Amino acid sequence: MPRATPRPDDAVAEQFLAHAGELMDAYLAPSGGARPARLRSIHFPATLEWLRTEDVIRLAVESGKAGLSRKAFFNRWQTKEEFVKDALVYALLFKDRRVEQVLDPSQLDRMPRTGSLSAGIIQLADPYLERLLRDPRSFLMAHVGPLLEHHADVRERVAPTLRGTHEWFGGYYRLLVDLGLSLRPGWTVERFALSIHGIVEGFLFRYRIQPEEFQPTRWQGASLFADTVIAFCLGVIDVDESGQSARSALDAAAERARLAM
Repeated sequence: MPRATPRPDDAVAEQFLAHAGELMDAYLAPSGGARPARLRSIHFPATLEWLRTEDVIRLAVESGKAGLSRKAFFNRWQTKEEFVKDALVYALLFKDRRVEQVLDPSQLDRMPRTGSLSAGIIQLADPYLERLLRDPRSFLMAHVGPLLEHHADVRERVAPTLRGTHEWFGGYYRLLVDLGLSLRPGWTVERFALSIHGIVEGFLFRYRIQPEEFQPTRWQGASLFADTVIAFCLGVIDVDESGQSARSALDAAAERARLAM
């Protein structure tokens, strides 16, 4: 009986693929667990392995600026790992350029005077996400973020970026006060801000990998992102002044619907 031709989707191939999956899981798993010896030897950040020091040196020399040479580079970094760590922190903190300011926390203070609150949210949300989508560096944290837990030295150096939501806390609080609104029980301004920025990061990621599905989702002047932010605000702000938590309000609505059936 002739031997079957090896295929990349046969039973043997599947075993190799499964072991590759195990390594991927171990590579991205939180710290604390045992890691395969192969992964313990990988320097950080392996996701930037494509960033070659030779390319950096060549670009620097070609710029014609004084003091830039191969020797000058290696006088400062003896290894690629040392350089990549510094380059990553430098890029994440935007030390090479100013960040395009489409909006800033002070715009929240002006929102009560825009008329419709939902229109104000759209005016803030849509330009903000569009600005992030235009800037390739917005995706750098998504590229390396899952690995930062294994490298506390890098994580602490980019902490200002990781904790960037704090500057928004005061703006959200003043906005709620100016509008005479309050959050539902269990919600704080800090939780509100962290959730909003979690929504931003999720949309940023999905827009990049599913552009054909996310880009056409505007509805009556608002993007899916802006409408999601509005829906989130509707859920965590005590709009009916019932004093109920979001969970209780949802359960009560479901119970009313059940009784009405």
